[in-house]
Amino acid sequence: MSLVAIADTNALYRLLDTNLSGHQEHKKALAAISHLVISPMVLAELDYLITARAGTRKALAAARFIERNTATRRFEVPAVSAHLSTAIAVAEGYADADGGKGIGLADAMNVALAAACRTNAMFTTDRHFRMVRPLTGHPAFRLLPDDL
Repeated sequence: MSLVAIADTNALYRLLDTNLSGHQEHKKALAAISHLVISPMVLAELDYLITARAGTRKALAAARFIERNTATRRFEVPAVSAHLSTAIAVAEGYADADGGKGIGLADAMNVALAAACRTNAMFTTDRHFRMVRPLTGHPAFRLLPDDL
């Protein structure tokens, strides 16, 4: 069975940093995923996070890892302009969630991409996806690695 998942920044960060807790669980989750979709917004967040915490060389190594996997079509970094209206509507719908913090545009884009890919699987450790309802008709998101 083919599993398509949408990647969130925190899961990619844990996957790529072998020193972080949860690294092995994220590695196991990735092995279960057939196709990983990475929003350009998440890619930018990941680059910023790794550069700030570990330096430019580590960020470039992460970018090369993603590039290698997109070349084999295991990962995909899609254009998101067609999904922007949906993502903004999702963000607006959850603007008062989490004590008024909302979910942010990058996470809202992940919800929109999940709908476009007809999946409820999110490669994330971000628990606020538990409160967000998929646009696909699924009752809830499946958070990987937790829900493996």
